[in-house]
Amino acid sequence: MSISITSLETFGAELSGIDIGAPISRAETEAIQDAIDINGVLVFRGPEPLTDDQQITFAGAFGPLQHLRMLKMLGGGATRLDRSELIDVPNLDETGAIVGAEDRRRAFHDGNRLWHTDVSFDDNRAVYSVLSARVLSPSGGDTNFANMGTAYEALPAVRKSELEGLEAEHSIWFSKALGGFTDVTEAEKATRPAARHPLVNTNPRTGRKALYLASHASHIIGWPQEVGRALLDELTEFATEDRFTYAHVWQPGDVVMWDNQATMHQATEFDSLAHVRDMRRVTTLEREMAL
Repeated sequence: MSISITSLETFGAELSGIDIGAPISRAETEAIQDAIDINGVLVFRGPEPLTDDQQITFAGAFGPLQHLRMLKMLGGGATRLDRSELIDVPNLDETGAIVGAEDRRRAFHDGNRLWHTDVSFDDNRAVYSVLSARVLSPSGGDTNFANMGTAYEALPAVRKSELEGLEAEHSIWFSKALGGFTDVTEAEKATRPAARHPLVNTNPRTGRKALYLASHASHIIGWPQEVGRALLDELTEFATEDRFTYAHVWQPGDVVMWDNQATMHQATEFDSLAHVRDMRRVTTLEREMAL
């Protein structure tokens, strides 16, 4: 095994020397995990996109997988992809056509342009996400990442002390409303209740601390709403300063893997009514998902 790790601008790394299209060994799995502990975001360049099975097999080496629920519900039970482990994040409907301007799934996906971390709105949090570029738009549609470990370390000692023990409530409905998705029934809301998580996360392997924020985070538990909201906004603005961020410009065949408990990310805009952007995500969770 000969792995090459090349640092990217600001943070993150490009990793080569491992064929992620084939089942990876335990040693390779551990090497990738060590690299993501250090870098937060890993980029794998490939001449061809992974197949669905290859992507699922690769991600599955790192833990139990999330299964599709939300988009299936929004699509009236219809899905474009056959495997529930694939989280479909394109601008396409179940037939493969570009989602119409009035389709509620378009408003749902608009929330991805806010800074967030995957699945923080669930008690069973996401660990890693593996996003594969299948079809790219001619321009735009990049992904920005924020290094929450470095941002935490840059905070004054007094502020770090103030954050210890604080928890925030996370709700997918809060973030989607911020993105303009407000047409939600009470039955739909009941499928994804809010969750609460510490404002500072500790990596169990390295002990490194990181801010754990997201657009899903609505308020600080036990604090007045406006005071907690102000703190979350302040920390998010701080953590997304240029010195803590990396902008990934997608190339055909790219696979990007990131640590959701040490980074945030956001999608950037593109002409989604005119051009196809087919991206597929597989996400590992802290524990097996109840199906």
